[in-house]
Amino acid sequence: MLTATPTARREAVRNARRELKAVRAIAPLCRSATTDVAIDGVLEFSAKANQLLGPLRDRDALSRSIHRLADRFADAETRRVTRTILLATLILAEADRRDDAAYSDASIDRAKRSIRSARAVVSSIGPDATIDSDHAALLMQRSFADCRDELSAALNKSDLARLHECRKKASFLALAMRTFEDELPSSVRRMRARAKRLAAALGEDRDLALLDVEMRATRSQLSGSPLAAAIDDALRLARLEAGARVEDAARAFLRLGRGRVRRGLDELFGRCD
Repeated sequence: MLTATPTARREAVRNARRELKAVRAIAPLCRSATTDVAIDGVLEFSAKANQLLGPLRDRDALSRSIHRLADRFADAETRRVTRTILLATLILAEADRRDDAAYSDASIDRAKRSIRSARAVVSSIGPDATIDSDHAALLMQRSFADCRDELSAALNKSDLARLHECRKKASFLALAMRTFEDELPSSVRRMRARAKRLAAALGEDRDLALLDVEMRATRSQLSGSPLAAAIDDALRLARLEAGARVEDAARAFLRLGRGRVRRGLDELFGRCD
């Protein structure tokens, strides 16, 4: 995971976090009388590694949001100045307060140790271990129902915080089904695609919200500047557009039929009522 260039390292961190999330989504499906202890270990060490890499991911997400925001300006010079100012005030200023490379390397090293521990736990699972198909099907059905109910309530009450809690639930549904992609019944494939779209839309909105919060430092330094007002306007528009994409993705997810998804999951896991 530790790589020679900052760009490659950021990409490695993103990939590692994505795969760790996939492990944490798939592992609960594998529970049975013979695997419970091992699954607990996998979840613990994977969660720890993901948590250690989280601040590095947020830093990278902030940088990418800055570039996307700057690209909304038609004038090349305005784009350049916007990127320069935001990167300087939000990224470089933070790096000046600590040895950023050393901090990143230490976080990555600790995450690597947790990943090695998780891999050792996986290796301890014997070849004769079996998966409880009833448990796996019921877990996915409950997770789908919980995500759907939470999403409906969040939209009805315009509860943004509650809506963003659905991101984790949607990510779980999408990632847990990834390993079965070639075998998914059509209803489950549709559920996975819409959960993935919902999680992506909520993730984009979260990144823009993070940028909005971090912009406080820039606003105070550029108070009264026409550029600051232009940046705020661009960010406000970007958040409105992201919010519309979230609502579209949420409505599409809520159109999924409960019965069809349930029957599709039963078929996938070979479960009979």
